[in-house]
Amino acid sequence: MSAFITTKQAAAYLNCTPQHLYNLRNKRKSAIEEGNKTLANKLAPEAIKIGGKLLFEESKLESWLRTYGEVA
Repeated sequence: MSAFITTKQAAAYLNCTPQHLYNLRNKRKSAIEEGNKTLANKLAPEAIKIGGKLLFEESKLESWLRTYGEVA
C-alpha cells in the first residue's frame, strides 16, 4: 500500500505551489461535472478528502506525472 501525502507535500513533489494544485483540482472537478473524465484525469491527479484535508496517494501521483507530465 502506498503512503498518502498532504497537498503541501504533493505540491513540493510537483514543484508547484499548493494553491496551483488546488486550482488544478477545481478544474478537474468541473471537468468531471461536465462528464469529461478523460480531461479530468489529465488536469490533476486523483486525491481523497478526509476531514477537509486533501490527500494524494504517492504511487498515483507518480503515475499521473509519468502519464501526463511533459518532458522538457
